[in-house]
Amino acid sequence: MKPCRCPAVKVVYTPRMDFTKRLRPGVQRGEITCSIRIWQSPRVKAGNRYLSTGVGSIEIDSIEPIELSDVTPELARESGFNGVVDLLKIAKHGSGSNVYLVRFHCVPAPGSKAAKGKTAKAPARKAVNGEKQRKRIAKIIESLPEAEAKPSGRHLSLEVRKKRFGWFLVDHHEDGRVDLNCKASAEMHDMLRQIMPGHFHVPKYLGNKGWVGVWLDAPKLDWAAVALALREAYVRTAPKKLQPKPSEAARARG
Repeated sequence: MKPCRCPAVKVVYTPRMDFTKRLRPGVQRGEITCSIRIWQSPRVKAGNRYLSTGVGSIEIDSIEPIELSDVTPELARESGFNGVVDLLKIAKHGSGSNVYLVRFHCVPAPGSKAAKGKTAKAPARKAVNGEKQRKRIAKIIESLPEAEAKPSGRHLSLEVRKKRFGWFLVDHHEDGRVDLNCKASAEMHDMLRQIMPGHFHVPKYLGNKGWVGVWLDAPKLDWAAVALALREAYVRTAPKKLQPKPSEAARARG
């Protein structure tokens, strides 16, 4: 085949990162902020923006290589799928075999309803100190044998025998929010999502490790559910001989 001798044409490539149709609404609403991709090599770069069919554009927060065994049911749900098998049916792109965890956020198009909605919320938040929530969390931790709420700047590291099972966070991402992140089972993940959807979220960087997040500054917070989540996180971390007795568990729920 003879080489083409046509005049050189400047080709402009439009980078894309697309999602299966049923995931697009969740991506647009900011409910889905991570994706598992099986590629030969990375096709996106942290800090760059990419067009996405039916979504608009997304900005990549991070991309990291992981093992297939790191794809847990919790991470699959965080990515918008019902489970690992459901995710793996979609995740493979081309002939690649390398697994990547991509974290991102949706960028509303100028003039869109989402962008206008953000503009409408322009009034600045009041300075947050989270003191009331801090006291409630500390009280729950006190009810758990040898559990500690150790100050770490404005935050609290929730630990038992130097093993961390949770974080109490104040304005951690400069978002003006008061947040609890803690270890959780798949069952606790699903329960919190169902009974307190306005408070529940999957935290960045820890969601793929089976942690959950609870906004503590939103109205009508169910503190009994918060105590239950903290107790389970403690049980998943503490030595067996420190596991709370039924009476202690009851106090933790209160």
